[in-house]
Amino acid sequence: MNEVHAVIELKITPQRDSGFGKIAEKVAKYEQVDACFLMSGGYDLLVFVKGSSLQDVALFVAQDLSTIDGVLSTATHFMLKTYKAKGVLDFDTDDGRLAVTP
Repeated sequence: MNEVHAVIELKITPQRDSGFGKIAEKVAKYEQVDACFLMSGGYDLLVFVKGSSLQDVALFVAQDLSTIDGVLSTATHFMLKTYKAKGVLDFDTDDGRLAVTP
């Protein structure tokens, strides 16, 4: 079975007593979520998710993540091809295209 992987940026409102922790805990408990990180910069949480299709991930974002109280916005980025993961290069040289040389 091929899985679809995506990275989702969440902007959230910190909660009075728990900061970002309660919302991050709620997000992290979903089975689709592989990893969840508090980030600095333009968004607050970076969430790595998986699903069976693009539509599956899109529905998860629309119906589950974006409806959590305190979630202000989401931005979803689908992973299309892996070139390196966990320190290991993953270049498939036989992708059906002609090689380009300088």
